[in-house]
Amino acid sequence: MENTSDIIRSGNLFFSIPLYREMVLLDNEGLEVIFNFINPIGVNTYSHKIDGYCIYCQKESTFSVENKQTLSAADWRGVTASSRMAYVELHCSRSECKYYFSFRIGGGKLQKCGQFPSLADIANDKSKVYRRVLSKGDASELHKAIGLAAHGVGIGSFVYLRRVFENLIWRRFEEYKEDNIWSEDDFKKMRMDEKINLLSGYLPKFMVENSKIYSILSDGIHNLSEENCLTMFEPIFRSMIIILDEDKRNKEHEEIKKSAEAALKILLSK
Repeated sequence: MENTSDIIRSGNLFFSIPLYREMVLLDNEGLEVIFNFINPIGVNTYSHKIDGYCIYCQKESTFSVENKQTLSAADWRGVTASSRMAYVELHCSRSECKYYFSFRIGGGKLQKCGQFPSLADIANDKSKVYRRVLSKGDASELHKAIGLAAHGVGIGSFVYLRRVFENLIWRRFEEYKEDNIWSEDDFKKMRMDEKINLLSGYLPKFMVENSKIYSILSDGIHNLSEENCLTMFEPIFRSMIIILDEDKRNKEHEEIKKSAEAALKILLSK
């Protein structure tokens, strides 16, 4: 699990962490990272760059971090006792697009208080690229999972992520059951790890190697707290995106392969 300093440096503070989640700043390291990252020397100074998705350009981009206040290092170190607000803009390198953020720092903690565009808007726009490997219903459920997590609803977000996971498994079974003479009744009785093992040759490799994702999602729904689920949402969601991305590439490869085979067949017939 990333610590707060790594979350700030990686850009996940802007693109992954939901509003109002409090992050502990360990000793003075976290404060120093905030001072050096969010509050560079002089206002309007672009001293840091992070990668993220731009909803206006509709593609991955590099953003420059622009601070909107001038505070001394001593001011920042003093926030262990009292709260201060920080205002930051991200500027997309591809265009004039801007993202806006506000943060509260105090009591040894960091909290994102405001963001535009919203985390849900960014994540949902980015997820459009996976629509071709998702049914309309699955795309809607992925959208709901992102929106719920962005608004601090962890357990509900896990429900929808698990449904997307289950539906991918079921669709793959439907695609290949006749070729393999699989029994639908037998398949329904299997545990999820057994289903994944049966379909391993037709599923994304990352999904097969990390099948425990399903157990985590189920545990989150039945046993974990909202806070636990929210803490785990980002790595689980990232894992789901990896699965969808691999599935998308596999489908594209299969389509290219079929097209090439058809073209070769025509050539050979001549």
